[in-house]
Amino acid sequence: MAVRVIFRCEHCDAVPDPATQRTLEGQLQDRTYGEYRDAQPGEWLIWTAGGPLGAKRYACPAHRGDLVDHLRRHFGTRRCGVHADEPYPSLWPDGLSGFDEREFAALRRGTLRLRC
Repeated sequence: MAVRVIFRCEHCDAVPDPATQRTLEGQLQDRTYGEYRDAQPGEWLIWTAGGPLGAKRYACPAHRGDLVDHLRRHFGTRRCGVHADEPYPSLWPDGLSGFDEREFAALRRGTLRLRC
Protein backbone atom coordinates (compact mmCIF):
# COMPACT_ATOMS: atom_id res chain seq x y z
CA MET A 1 0.00 0.00 0.00
CA ALA A 2 1.39 3.40 -0.98
CA VAL A 3 1.71 5.99 1.75
CA ARG A 4 2.35 9.71 1.44
CA VAL A 5 3.89 11.48 4.41
CA ILE A 6 2.67 15.05 4.90
CA PHE A 7 5.14 17.36 6.61
CA ARG A 8 3.96 20.55 8.28
CA CYS A 9 5.70 23.40 10.06
CA GLU A 10 5.44 23.08 13.84
CA HIS A 11 4.27 26.68 14.11
CA CYS A 12 2.08 27.57 11.14
CA ASP A 13 1.07 24.31 9.40
CA ALA A 14 2.81 25.35 6.16
CA VAL A 15 3.69 22.48 3.82
CA PRO A 16 6.96 22.25 1.84
CA ASP A 17 7.35 22.60 -1.92
CA PRO A 18 7.66 19.29 -3.86
CA ALA A 19 11.49 19.27 -3.97
CA THR A 20 11.79 19.96 -0.24
CA GLN A 21 9.08 17.33 0.37
CA ARG A 22 11.39 14.77 -1.32
CA THR A 23 14.26 15.88 0.91
CA LEU A 24 12.11 15.51 4.04
CA GLU A 25 10.93 12.07 2.94
CA GLY A 26 14.53 11.02 2.30
CA GLN A 27 15.67 11.97 5.82
CA LEU A 28 13.12 9.72 7.54
CA GLN A 29 15.64 6.87 7.62
CA ASP A 30 18.43 9.10 8.91
CA ARG A 31 19.62 7.84 12.30
CA THR A 32 21.08 11.15 13.40
CA TYR A 33 20.24 11.92 17.03
CA GLY A 34 19.72 15.39 18.50
CA GLU A 35 21.05 17.53 15.65
CA TYR A 36 19.75 20.17 13.27
CA ARG A 37 19.61 19.62 9.52
CA ASP A 38 18.71 22.03 6.71
CA ALA A 39 16.26 20.56 4.19
CA GLN A 40 17.05 22.12 0.82
CA PRO A 41 16.07 23.69 -1.51
CA GLY A 42 13.23 25.15 0.60
CA GLU A 43 15.42 25.95 3.65
CA TRP A 44 13.27 24.02 6.11
CA LEU A 45 14.84 23.12 9.46
CA ILE A 46 14.76 19.57 10.83
CA TRP A 47 15.42 18.70 14.48
CA THR A 48 16.40 15.02 14.36
CA ALA A 49 15.55 14.41 18.05
CA GLY A 50 14.98 10.84 19.24
CA GLY A 51 14.70 9.17 22.64
CA PRO A 52 14.34 11.67 25.50
CA LEU A 53 14.44 14.54 22.98
CA GLY A 54 11.03 13.59 21.60
CA ALA A 55 9.87 13.31 18.00
CA LYS A 56 11.44 14.88 14.94
CA ARG A 57 10.33 18.46 14.42
CA TYR A 58 10.10 20.55 11.28
CA ALA A 59 10.01 24.32 10.69
CA CYS A 60 9.43 26.39 7.56
CA PRO A 61 11.92 29.16 6.74
CA ALA A 62 9.81 31.76 8.57
CA HIS A 63 9.81 29.78 11.84
CA ARG A 64 13.33 28.32 12.01
CA GLY A 65 14.29 30.67 14.85
CA ASP A 66 11.12 29.84 16.77
CA LEU A 67 11.89 26.12 16.63
CA VAL A 68 15.51 26.62 17.73
CA ASP A 69 14.42 28.87 20.63
CA HIS A 70 11.81 26.34 21.76
CA LEU A 71 14.29 23.44 21.66
CA ARG A 72 16.97 25.39 23.51
CA ARG A 73 14.51 26.26 26.27
CA HIS A 74 13.26 22.69 26.67
CA PHE A 75 16.31 20.54 25.94
CA GLY A 76 19.28 22.86 26.46
CA THR A 77 20.39 21.13 29.65
CA ARG A 78 20.11 17.62 28.18
CA ARG A 79 21.90 17.84 24.86
CA CYS A 80 24.74 20.07 23.70
CA GLY A 81 23.64 19.77 20.02
CA VAL A 82 20.68 22.00 20.84
CA HIS A 83 23.06 24.97 21.05
CA ALA A 84 24.74 24.36 17.67
CA ASP A 85 24.98 27.44 15.46
CA GLU A 86 24.25 27.74 11.77
CA PRO A 87 25.19 26.69 9.17
CA TYR A 88 23.76 23.23 9.78
CA PRO A 89 24.49 20.26 7.52
CA SER A 90 22.25 20.43 4.46
CA LEU A 91 20.17 17.62 3.00
CA TRP A 92 19.11 17.65 -0.63
CA PRO A 93 16.56 15.66 -2.63
CA ASP A 94 17.66 12.48 -4.36
CA GLY A 95 20.65 11.93 -2.09
CA LEU A 96 22.72 15.04 -2.86
CA SER A 97 24.08 16.20 0.49
CA GLY A 98 27.13 17.40 2.32
CA PHE A 99 27.23 21.10 1.45
CA ASP A 100 26.99 23.69 4.16
CA GLU A 101 25.70 27.16 3.27
CA ARG A 102 29.16 28.59 2.52
CA GLU A 103 30.04 25.68 0.23
CA PHE A 104 26.66 25.95 -1.51
CA ALA A 105 27.15 29.67 -2.12
CA ALA A 106 30.64 28.97 -3.53
CA LEU A 107 29.22 26.26 -5.77
CA ARG A 108 26.62 28.67 -7.16
CA ARG A 109 29.34 31.30 -7.79
CA GLY A 110 31.44 28.67 -9.53
CA THR A 111 34.38 29.03 -7.13
CA LEU A 112 34.03 25.66 -5.35
CA ARG A 113 36.16 22.83 -6.72
CA LEU A 114 34.66 19.40 -6.29
CA ARG A 115 36.96 16.39 -5.93
CA CYS A 116 36.06 13.45 -8.15
